[in-house]
Amino acid sequence: MEHETIRGRLIYTSKKPEKLDQVRGGETFIMTRHVDGRRTLRALCAIDENSPRVLRDSIVSYDANWFPTDGFVRITVDEAFVGSSWYRFTPTLAECEGYTEQEGRISHRFLLERPVRLFGTHPIQADALLTQAYDRSKGPGPQVITDVYMCSFHHRGADGPVLLRRKRGLYLDFVGEERITVLAGEFDALHFRIGASTDDSYMGTDIHPPYHIWVSADGDYVTLRAFCTGYMQTHYELSEYEKRVNFF
Repeated sequence: MEHETIRGRLIYTSKKPEKLDQVRGGETFIMTRHVDGRRTLRALCAIDENSPRVLRDSIVSYDANWFPTDGFVRITVDEAFVGSSWYRFTPTLAECEGYTEQEGRISHRFLLERPVRLFGTHPIQADALLTQAYDRSKGPGPQVITDVYMCSFHHRGADGPVLLRRKRGLYLDFVGEERITVLAGEFDALHFRIGASTDDSYMGTDIHPPYHIWVSADGDYVTLRAFCTGYMQTHYELSEYEKRVNFF
């Protein structure tokens, strides 16, 4: 059987003046696209700086139309196990079974009027896949995507993992097409902003700062570059990239 595999690595750095360009973690990911259009993203993410340190294992699968079908998330924070959960999505049901140190055994279920459109699990590459929901036929400008669920509302995804619905949906703004160069090479890119906040100077932690992300324009939505402003001052860049067709 033939399938397509993308392997990548992202480097996390800081843009805070006292930590300028220091490596603060990284992410390795594998995306598989099957012949019928289904996809699976596997990501291992490590935030090595304090406040807090996070190690995340994440797997999410999608159907041919990019709707999530199932997943798994496991979180370690400051070298201590925090929780792990399994997820399943159908057109009428979103469910989660797991265990967290805070809540113990959990079982969450949401009856749906419409299928879950997006499922956020916090890897940067998973964030990039959120942008596929943007309808570019409407041209540049903000859109609010509804039927969005997440495993955590923490800005680093450092709690749970549980199943939460974003009542306000997800704000996506398409900035435009660009040609950019990153450590992994030169790519045609689509530039998006995620989140409703536009104030780069606001240093509060109650809202997520503006989050810019550049994804590959080839339909795979690979993270090329991303950064958060405000109190986070974080930067992400694709340092390794390989795409190949496998036979097995």
